[in-house]
Amino acid sequence: MTARYVLTSACIQSGTMALTASLRQRLLGRERVRFVDEDGEAYEVEVDWKEGLVRGLGPYYLKKRLSANEAVLLHFRGEEVELKALPRSLPRLERPREDPKEAKEEAPRGEKRRVRVTPYPKEVLFPHEPKALEPPGVTEDLRRLGFFLEGGPPWLYKAPLGRRQVALALLRLGEGKVEDLRPYRAQGAHVALLAPESEKEAVPPGLAYLSPEAVNRLVRLKGRFPLSALDLEDLLRQGRVDLEAVKALEDRLVAELSERGALAALLLFLSRKRPGEVFLLPDLEAEALEEGLIPEVVRQGVELFAQPPFLLLKRLSPGEFLLRQEVEEALQDLKAFSEGILARLSRVRGGA
Repeated sequence: MTARYVLTSACIQSGTMALTASLRQRLLGRERVRFVDEDGEAYEVEVDWKEGLVRGLGPYYLKKRLSANEAVLLHFRGEEVELKALPRSLPRLERPREDPKEAKEEAPRGEKRRVRVTPYPKEVLFPHEPKALEPPGVTEDLRRLGFFLEGGPPWLYKAPLGRRQVALALLRLGEGKVEDLRPYRAQGAHVALLAPESEKEAVPPGLAYLSPEAVNRLVRLKGRFPLSALDLEDLLRQGRVDLEAVKALEDRLVAELSERGALAALLLFLSRKRPGEVFLLPDLEAEALEEGLIPEVVRQGVELFAQPPFLLLKRLSPGEFLLRQEVEEALQDLKAFSEGILARLSRVRGGA
């Protein structure tokens, strides 16, 4: 398997890579990994599951003189990960104009002409060979909730969560046999039939049901509330993931978080970064967009968290910020501040 990773300025400065879905899939359960570059030079790197980072790639970035927005190919070969920096894009050259006189000239005698033959499609040559099934369209939305596709059918998705993971096996309604899901259930995975909302009545009783519309609604909610694969797991345990179930979850979140939901989601996102990390606002917006957070929410939240009473971030220059402390520690400080104000208000009112 080969994955493409685009570097950010934070990656270059800290010598790290974020644990993308591909890296999480291949490095699951490991704390040290051997990376090997194009020249055969090896790098023993650390997998920091708590921070969601791979650490120790600074020497490679320096050696290849890599910078932000450049890409690296990751080839997973057994226990090793091979690195290959993609060449920098070159300016497009104009194709030289052909001389009409030269175009009319025939090839010299005795010299064979090169003829390009377009092969027939595989489906034409082998009409009876079964076609490879395409993954369900819900795959991209599940990825945004933290799941990666491992194979199928049945379509097996996994969401690594540190030292545990959430596994989900899906079959489209009418695809394969329901009995095909039993081995996955025996291994502890959640199993469900995938069908549109309009066809959910056709799902056999006793089998969990999941609709693409409901998963898409969850992804949109993730831009406002701190959602993860665990929320989808909770719905699966209830036996159905449809629009009605997602709407009930949304109502609970609104009641708990109200208009603070987007800021809560941003805090959850920032909690994956380590104290002292420096980042640029455009890089943060791009990373957060993958989590469903719109750039406007990120910009407003960053400005808020850099001011009292939060003081979670420190502005170094326009568009450049430093994470002062862990989010949990900042919230504890905010809690102590609030309790101090409440105690003062109680004294003032008691003396009035």
